[in-house]
Order: sequence, then structure tokens, then C-alpha cells
Amino acid sequence: MINATKEQLNSFFSSNLQYVVPFFQRAYVWDVENWEILWDHVSEIADVSEESTRSEHFIGTVIMKQRTATNIGENKHDLIDGQQRLTTFSLLLKAIANTASGEAPYPKLADKTNELLVFEDAKGKQFIRLEHSKNDLEYFQAVLLDYDLSTLQNQEHRILKCYEFFKKKVEGFSDERLDNLKSVILTNVPLISMLLAADDDEQEIFDTINSLGVRLTTGELLKNYIFSDTAIREKFSELWEPVFEDDEEQINFWNRPKTSGRVLRTNIEVLLYCYLVIQKKSNVELERLFKEYKTWLSPKPVDEKLDFLKELKEYAGIFFGFPEGTQLNEIKFSQHEERFFHVIEKLEITTVYPLVLYLYKRVGDKASLIQMLGILESYLVRRQVCRLSTKNYNNVFIQMIKELDMLEEISVDRFKDMFDSFTLDTNRFPLDSEFKDAFSSQPISNVNAREILFCISLYHIHNPMNDVGSLSSSSYTVEHIMPQKWEDHWKVEEMNDLSKLERNRKIKTLGNLTLVSQNLNSSMKNAAWEVKRVALKNFSLLKITREYVEKPEWNEFEIDTRAAELASAALQIWR
Repeated sequence: MINATKEQLNSFFSSNLQYVVPFFQRAYVWDVENWEILWDHVSEIADVSEESTRSEHFIGTVIMKQRTATNIGENKHDLIDGQQRLTTFSLLLKAIANTASGEAPYPKLADKTNELLVFEDAKGKQFIRLEHSKNDLEYFQAVLLDYDLSTLQNQEHRILKCYEFFKKKVEGFSDERLDNLKSVILTNVPLISMLLAADDDEQEIFDTINSLGVRLTTGELLKNYIFSDTAIREKFSELWEPVFEDDEEQINFWNRPKTSGRVLRTNIEVLLYCYLVIQKKSNVELERLFKEYKTWLSPKPVDEKLDFLKELKEYAGIFFGFPEGTQLNEIKFSQHEERFFHVIEKLEITTVYPLVLYLYKRVGDKASLIQMLGILESYLVRRQVCRLSTKNYNNVFIQMIKELDMLEEISVDRFKDMFDSFTLDTNRFPLDSEFKDAFSSQPISNVNAREILFCISLYHIHNPMNDVGSLSSSSYTVEHIMPQKWEDHWKVEEMNDLSKLERNRKIKTLGNLTLVSQNLNSSMKNAAWEVKRVALKNFSLLKITREYVEKPEWNEFEIDTRAAELASAALQIWR
């Protein structure tokens, strides 16, 4: 390391210094929330500075690595950490430059501000201070060089949105106020500037950054690690870029969060986790996923690392094709593949992804694959309804991958036999009788109940005679038919404490839960049956509700009757 000093932003926008965003860095990802926070701080300091009071906004550490010069006079640094902040401040300064009117006494305000962002050498050649990587290069250049932004393909690109955000913020500012804001940015926004020597170990730098709490994704760390080998780097445009960074859609997809237990992980992290589980056939810790990859990859020669990238590319293509997002907004019962992914997403059983990815890679016949997904869906739903533990799922699915990997061909019958062989509570496939009984005996969370009832409702409308063949789970919320606060209007005088306890248990079972299209207000939610049944009828056209609101009363007997009827439909779905 050469040095680490406290600097003002002015030092980053001076002389012929140029900062290069390395190819392995993520795209620009800051959004409105980040821009608002930065603007609030900077504008507040600007307001205070007008009152001659010194105030600062510290923005953290910027880490750079010195580049070996290839041309005389060249002074370039790789921007290891800090591109999000420097990009944002560059766009804010550009917004100031393009808003300035040039009226006296500030005729050069726009020119001088632009010179901070784009400088010239002795030959008059222009250089953008911050040189972006492929992901953002076109859009950043267009803004800083004043190209026609309307010709750019993606008008929703974050670089453009950031520039437009700050342009709107400074709209109407006088040149005096703009000059003050510019001065505040350059002199009142300190940071720690850490400059590393050209021969410093860049991978060690990345590890250190990550250990200090700077959130670099596993994908970024792995990309830098694997392509730091010059023998592999030339394969970047073939084995990584087309898969993960080819366009905005891909970048957004791989950075999109997916729930993993109680933690949000990006799609690329879930993919990398699944791949390593499949390869090692042992548990992998998500919290130390990159270190697990380093340990696994470090002894491999170059040709095996290239094989890894080729296979990862195949798995990434499969994962990218999984139904998700808007594809799952509204589905039909007959869309078996979409329904399976809808179930595992809504029940938050992402531990099954390694097995699912493995099946998609190994099973060539789509019809057989769909049947296996159906068996897996039945297994997961039955265990959820029967309240059997999900804690051992990692080991269950890893063991299945191990056994399936020894087969030359995976058949539907062999796949089903594996579940039938499980005998412990931690892994067994619940019996029909147990599954049916759970509808009236086991309490269930509202989240899980909504998905089970949604799928049953899809089954009910799976009929060519129905005008409506698809539903959206987001259109419905769970409602207790007999309210949890039943004692206000549903009290039965002769009930003893044991009867009350039994009623409180029944209320939380599937037999008493339904789906409504609108949340009932508290008075309606807890109203007597004569009133509540009308509200339920008004807010649900689903069979799971409609066929029961005409009952003269609603009690434990009716709850059990409905539970049996729901279970009968569920047994047809999850056989």
C-alpha cells in the first residue's frame, strides 16, 4: 500500500488523474433512495455553508490501485471500491454544469465544472475522468459528453435516471447557488483515499474489503478471483459476460433478491450456492460462500477451472429460464411448472433449489421432469400442512443428489421410490390419512394457508366450462371465517374452558381459513355470523368460500366438514 489519507473530493477531480472501473465490478446500482440521502446531506451542508458555518459529510473510503503507465504522462488508477459514489457525484456535477446560465459574475461556471469531469491533454484529446466498464459506458459517456440522450435504447437506465434526478433538484437554482453547491461537493465532502501499489495482491484487497463489511457480492468476488488468472481472462467474453452481463435484463436478473431462509440473497448467489452443493454433494455455508469457492477452486489447474466456467454457464442458462416474477403473477392449474415454482417461492422453501437445478440438468424428457416436480411439490406441501420440520431439508436434498448421481438415467418411478423409502419424521412423505387429518387438526400460518388455499382454488376452476381459468395469489388475503376474537359475538353459554381451548385451536386450521379479495375491517372481521357471512360473500367468489356462506351457522362441526372437503381436493392435487 502506498498511502491512506483523508481527502476532499476536489483531489479526485483534478490534474490528469483518471479512474478506471475494472471489468469485474458491478454495474451502477444506486437508486432513488441513495440519491435522496446524498442530496439531503449535501444540500443541507450547502444551506449551512451559506451561513458561513463549516460542516462536512463524510462518505467513507475510496480504494484505488495504481496502474502501470503504458503511455507517457498517463496517470490511471483502477477504482476497486467507490465507483457508486464517484459516479453519483459526477452526475450531480454534470447536472450543475448543464443548469448554469452563464450570467455574470459566473460566465465560466459550466465550463469549469465540465473540466472537472472531462479533461484534455496537451494535444487536445479528451478524457472522461471516470472511465466506466461495459455495463454503463455508453450511458455515462452520453451524459458527460452531452450526446442526445433520447437516442439511447434504455431510457430507464440508472445512469440516466440519476442525472435526471439531480437535474430536477437543481432546476431553477441561480448560478450563485449552483456555484456554492459545487464548492460544497468539492471541499466539504471528505473521504479516506486508499491508494494501493500496482503490485499489491488485488484478491487480498477484495477479501479485506469484504471482511470489513463492504457488501461485495459473491458473484463479484468470484469473478475477480477466477479471471485474475491471465490464462483465463481471455475467456471472460465467452464464458462469463454473455451469461451474466450481456444486457440490462441479465444484470437486473442476477442482482434481483430472492429469499433464502430469513436472508435475502441475489439470484447469482443462489445459483452459485446450488452449483457448489451439486458439485461437492455436501452442505455449503451461504455466509461463507466465496471462501468455499476459493477452497474448492484453488487446487484446480487452469483447464479444470475453464471446465467449471463452461458448466456454470450451462447451469446459469437453466436457472435463468426458471419461471419467476411476472411469470408467476397469474397462473393456471394446468401450468404445472409455474405452479411448482409459485409454491416453493410462496412457501419460502429455497433449500430445494439445488435438487431442482440438478433435475433440470439431468432429466432430458420434459414430461418426466414435470412429473418429478409434481412429486416434489406434493412432498413439500404435505409436510408443510402436517407441520413436519423443514430443518433437515438441506441434508435430505443433498442425499438425494448423491443417490441420483449414481444412476445412469433418472426415472419417475425411481424418483418416487426415494421418497417412499424415507421413514423418519425429518424426511418422510406424509400418508394420505395424515395429510387429510391435518386440515382440521393442525394450525397453519397465514402465509402458508394462502398458498394452499390458492392452489385448491386453481384446481376448482380447472374446467373448460369456466370463463376464468387463472388466478393471482396477490389478489387475495387470508380471512378467518370464525374470527379469532369470537367471544364477542359467537359466545356459547355452556362452553367450558376445554371447549374454548378446542375452538381456539380449530380457528387456526385450514378448515376455518379462506381467501377474500379485500381485507375486512375490524368490526366486520369480528362480527356475528349473520353479518360476516354477507361480507365474505361480497368479497370472495371462490368455491372455497362461496359454498359455505349459506350455512345457517358456523361452528366446529362445519369447520371439520369444510376441512374434509378441502382435503379431498388437496389429495387430488398433491397425490
